[in-house]
Amino acid sequence: MKNHFKLILAMLVISLGVLFTSCASSRKAAAVSVTDKKEMPKQVGVPAEVEIVFPCSGIDSDEEFLRVNGNGSSKDRTMAKDRAYQNALAALSVKLAGVASSSNTRVAVSVNADGEDFHDKMVAVSKVVAQANVAGYRTSCEKYTVNPSTGAYNCYVTIEFGKQKIVKEMYEALSNQKLLKADYDFDRYLEMFNEDLKKYEEANK
Repeated sequence: MKNHFKLILAMLVISLGVLFTSCASSRKAAAVSVTDKKEMPKQVGVPAEVEIVFPCSGIDSDEEFLRVNGNGSSKDRTMAKDRAYQNALAALSVKLAGVASSSNTRVAVSVNADGEDFHDKMVAVSKVVAQANVAGYRTSCEKYTVNPSTGAYNCYVTIEFGKQKIVKEMYEALSNQKLLKADYDFDRYLEMFNEDLKKYEEANK
């Protein structure tokens, strides 16, 4: 009888242990679930990426004008403006060099140059043409932003040049240095330039 009582007591202890373990697991699972539910609302509605749209961007060149962008920053508003225009003028040389270094232009040139040598020749011509037009532009967009915490101004500009004049000067510079093949007249070069300019701007948006 005594042994029978001990057996019943042992089984009762085991049952209580299983019950407490089960309850603890349930409470733990519930705690995890509640924690997850509290954290979820913080994540909902938060975008993984935020699109940045710069003022004066998206104004591409067209049949009449070749356009470039620039921006500058300073706590002095006038200085920010000056830097923006300086950067835009520098961008003209970069854009002309990029277009002139295209695969189409490579076919049109007569010089046996490739790689860096070819690119360097196109950059040199582009710089000359760009410098000759530093005063020949007009502003198509000029906007400002200011950082309230720092007081710094940002100026964004788009300037435009008469495309026909720019391309004519590029053509003449390449021809004078005997870099173009003889069968490339201005009209053919202009057509090629327009095609490459469109590709360049699409690739560098």
